[in-house]
Amino acid sequence: MALVSAWPRQIAVGVLGRLVQPLLAWSWLTTLPVRRAERSRRPSMAVANGQFLVVDAAALARAGGWQAVAGEVLDDINLARAVRAAGGRTGVADGSAVATCRMYATGRELSSGYRKSLWAAFGSPVGAVAVGTALCVVYVVPAVAALTGSRVGALGYAAGVVGRVAARRWCRRGGLGDLLDAAAHPLSIAALTGLLASSWAGRWRGTLRWKGRPV
Repeated sequence: MALVSAWPRQIAVGVLGRLVQPLLAWSWLTTLPVRRAERSRRPSMAVANGQFLVVDAAALARAGGWQAVAGEVLDDINLARAVRAAGGRTGVADGSAVATCRMYATGRELSSGYRKSLWAAFGSPVGAVAVGTALCVVYVVPAVAALTGSRVGALGYAAGVVGRVAARRWCRRGGLGDLLDAAAHPLSIAALTGLLASSWAGRWRGTLRWKGRPV
């Protein structure tokens, strides 16, 4: 393995943090066949988290070094893709028992952090609309339908909650808190979709900033 991303346990604080930050691990855990992705050399199946990366020096050099991703907003994922494109294999590991990461101290910081990079996550505005729509159809619509008494909606909502519970080790608060956060999964998706739309709006207007620098 040329590059391994050990996923730390996320320390999420505040309402927005508890809604959005757990989606980091949940997103790949529930949508990507991880072991198959590790065997594949396709750059599109790369997963990485810049919070904790271990990369072989020779593989890094073949991929063009850190300079290859110096201009990328999502430098961690693009580094993994570059390593794959140069013939290396990449993968993820459970780092929740050995490392923690608190990315943002406030909801405002979280909003700025996600807005500066979400536009780059899905390739294009069309891709962003497609992903946002799919997420809402799969996770928000069933919850709304469940409130009207729909059994199908209730089953869909329950499936979404189970998926969040499965990813809880990477953002665990313990006890009832984990279940409450999972139960709010439709709100998490709504918040993420809002940040995605805001990110693209900022991209179009040229107003995105991160730590005082234009993105």
